[in-house]
Amino acid sequence: MLIEGLRTVHAWWMQWGGMPGPAPVIETPPRRRRESQGGVRRGVAFLSGGVDGLHMLLRNRQIYEEGDSAYIRDALFIHGFDIGKRARDPEEERFQMALKRLERVAAEAGVRVVPCRTNLRHLPANSSKPDFWTHRQNVGALAAVGHAATRTPTFLFVAGAHDVTHPVPGGTHPAVDGQYSSQRVTVVHEGARFSRLDKIRDLAHWPAALAALRVCPANLGDRANCGHCEKCLVTRLELLAAGVEETPAFGRSLMTVEEWEAALPTPIAHRALRYEELLPPLRAQGHHALCAMLERKIAHYRERVKSGMRWPGL
Repeated sequence: MLIEGLRTVHAWWMQWGGMPGPAPVIETPPRRRRESQGGVRRGVAFLSGGVDGLHMLLRNRQIYEEGDSAYIRDALFIHGFDIGKRARDPEEERFQMALKRLERVAAEAGVRVVPCRTNLRHLPANSSKPDFWTHRQNVGALAAVGHAATRTPTFLFVAGAHDVTHPVPGGTHPAVDGQYSSQRVTVVHEGARFSRLDKIRDLAHWPAALAALRVCPANLGDRANCGHCEKCLVTRLELLAAGVEETPAFGRSLMTVEEWEAALPTPIAHRALRYEELLPPLRAQGHHALCAMLERKIAHYRERVKSGMRWPGL
């Protein structure tokens, strides 16, 4: 089942562009009879402190009861993805700090955080194509860790990054993530019906999650977020649009247009689409200059799409 799924993933990647054919041969050992792996499935998820993963955990607790198979009991926190992605810099202190920031969330949600390590991102293939990790491979790597870390029948929850209104062809996608399933591990793409702003609005009622938010790619010592890169600025804007004026993770949500332009004059690919849903609530709050700046960035992105942008910027 997993091998057939991987071939289907490759077919999607070829359709999206940037992936040559035919599909590579997948070598496996001869099949052998195994004992039945029956029993109740266990809910396992990935958690890093990002908006998508925290919202997935929040929704899981709202939907399922403790005795349900899909009730998340373990959350895998991975060294070697955003933290420790370079072999020359393991970022051990940053990893431990980020792990500690999740303690309150884990305690309130009743979930066990399981540290995992992988060197998948250190492999040469991940540096051969710009942004290949982000736009194609990251959920495949998540699934690989999940398969290795579980030994019993499992629901493996992956938090999707894009909602159905903007189904961006990328490393996580509702049509692709489930293809990493096997007969033992069922990979579940979660959260596709919620926009990013929907998720922020839900998390606004969970103080522990707001304190644990970590979206920044930078290593900042004892801080989780720089507050000034595009990922941080977008999250601050989303918090502002949701009515959250200040958080322990970012400080004040409001920023100036000058801060935006100094950090990044042009938007990074499809993130510009996330700005669109922020316009009505920001306008309602009187932030007209911020809205004008967002509209310029959205227009810039759409012009790049018209010019045929597909890979790696999507």
